[in-house]
Amino acid sequence: MPMKTLYVPVAEGRSNLCELLAKAESGVRVVFTSHGKPKAVLSAYRDGAEPWRVATPDDPARYGDLQKPVLEDWQ
Repeated sequence: MPMKTLYVPVAEGRSNLCELLAKAESGVRVVFTSHGKPKAVLSAYRDGAEPWRVATPDDPARYGDLQKPVLEDWQ
């Protein structure tokens, strides 16, 4: 079942934050809008969720000197 999404203007969100937090906690995705455009999302925190990480990070030496200017002609 898809998550319900609620679009709320930022001004309305300021005055109803406690209510919107309760909705987010119950599984509703709250999208704050400004002039009709999405600006931020409020959703429930999932306990135990960890940020995604790569198994092995890249070796920075693989990319060479990133500060050195490129002197090749543009084609």
